[in-house]
Amino acid sequence: MKTFYDSLDELYTAGDFAAIEKLILDTIAESPEESPERAGLLNELAGFYKGVSRHEESEKAFSKALELFETNGMGATAEYATVLLNLAGLYRIKGDTDKSVDLFIRAKGRLEESAGRDSYAYVSVLNNLSLAYQDRNEFEKALEYSEAALSMLRAGLGGEHEIAASLNNLSAIRLSLGELEAADTLISESLMIYESMPEPDVHHAAALATKAAVRVRTGDHRGAIDGFRKALELTRRFFGENIEYAICKRNIADVYELIGDTASAVVEMEDAVRIMTAILGEQHQAVVKAREKLEQLVLRSANN
Repeated sequence: MKTFYDSLDELYTAGDFAAIEKLILDTIAESPEESPERAGLLNELAGFYKGVSRHEESEKAFSKALELFETNGMGATAEYATVLLNLAGLYRIKGDTDKSVDLFIRAKGRLEESAGRDSYAYVSVLNNLSLAYQDRNEFEKALEYSEAALSMLRAGLGGEHEIAASLNNLSAIRLSLGELEAADTLISESLMIYESMPEPDVHHAAALATKAAVRVRTGDHRGAIDGFRKALELTRRFFGENIEYAICKRNIADVYELIGDTASAVVEMEDAVRIMTAILGEQHQAVVKAREKLEQLVLRSANN
């Protein structure tokens, strides 16, 4: 399996999505049916599908992985809890926050029963619960989980990659609470870690987007646009035009609107709506709201 994961890392670095999918599917086909090994590979496939916003396929693969672990009597293991965690993350991306929180809490309980609290998987649950509570605008609760996760990581339960991602998460919460100086300090530390890494990291784009959001709040609008564009480049490299890519496009449109460049805002918003519609469907609430915003921008641009 080490050869498989080494090859997978190389393909992710190269951004070769077709080759990534083929490698995982071929390896699944060669694995013993109904085995824990196959469950682990299905979890890997589901994670890939989640990253490229193929949500329905991702959910099916996660569900099959959970089924196989249960078949093998592994429903109370850390491996099972990890897949629950990943499935919860998918629901969070899809906007089903309540279901996401429920699954994260289930995963947290399974980990406490199996691996205990001193594991990276447990830290990951805390960070993801923090993200889910941010989605529900429960920022104090999100802050509690995020600070606990970062403390555990700094104590040795994670490496630089994990610390950088956790710093980004905590920065986003501080920003939501209006604590701009604290948010900027945290995200600057996160970006220093990412920029010192020998190879690009998949989470670097999220940190760039957070830094750009801080710049918006401090009035550095051109710096914010530049930061969001760098985030776009990295997101496309690792995942193509996924839902995070679309959100970043919308963020750029919002900044252009702030500085009065409505024509540029329309261009960016058109891209965001196109991508969101392809991924989520025309009737999704986020798509409906984005389209309404685009119509407002088009009307305003025509009247200028």
